[in-house]
Amino acid sequence: MLIEARNLAHVYMPGTPFEVEALKGVTVGIERGEFIGIIGETGSGKSTLVQHFNGLLKPASGEILVDGKNIWSGETDLRRLRSRIALLFQYPEHQLFEETVFKDVAFGPRNLGLEGEELERRVRRSLEMVELDYDAFKDRSPFNLSGGEKRRAAMAGIMAMQPEVIILDEPTAGMDPAGRRSFLELIEKMHQEEKLTVVLVTHNMEEVARLAQKLFVFSGGQLVLQGTPAEVFSSAETIKKVGLDIPPLTELLQRLQKKGRVIRTDLFTVEEVGREILRVSAGGASIEQ
Repeated sequence: MLIEARNLAHVYMPGTPFEVEALKGVTVGIERGEFIGIIGETGSGKSTLVQHFNGLLKPASGEILVDGKNIWSGETDLRRLRSRIALLFQYPEHQLFEETVFKDVAFGPRNLGLEGEELERRVRRSLEMVELDYDAFKDRSPFNLSGGEKRRAAMAGIMAMQPEVIILDEPTAGMDPAGRRSFLELIEKMHQEEKLTVVLVTHNMEEVARLAQKLFVFSGGQLVLQGTPAEVFSSAETIKKVGLDIPPLTELLQRLQKKGRVIRTDLFTVEEVGREILRVSAGGASIEQ
């Protein structure tokens, strides 16, 4: 197991009138190379959980293990851990601060001691990974980029640290549909080509159903469901009880199944669902509306 939370609890502002128990005995595990989706309403504990994975937050009780070792045992170099397990916050463009894109992307590797040609190679490759041309962007101010370019530049700064895990906390917040689609395609590409472990925190059920291999569903600081997207979204009543919706395409397939159609409900793209409906239509009477 690459990352494991065991009976994890976290309390904000303990001992004050504003004390909030944000996580309550959470146990989850993430295997190397997985694409994990974490969903839940605002305040459900999603962001609190992922900030424990690289030691940004310390548990009130319970353990966080990376490669089987408790990161708070005193033997873990938390700075190195945060290079291995990188976190991109909501509105990642707010993490940009240098004069040029090159300096911004180079900031992390330079702090690790890289200089000269090695540093340039690292920056060049990171920009290419996020599909920003090195020569066209390296000398530009990050503050003069478009919204989508800023998020890619911020991602390049993360990738320049050569992480094993990238955690994305609502990375497409505020983006238009085209921008969201493009950015998530980039994440999917890096997961596949760079063999990254990806943890995506999101409110978008359609996106997470399509991308993730495993889902963790949170409510009130507790894990209420986990499994593949097909397994999780088959529990429609539980999903709606915690204030979430199942993807519209999944709901359509489930309604057709309830009407007696022999139809798959584990499909999450328009193309797949369209083909399945055509298959069922061709095999019998017309589908009821």
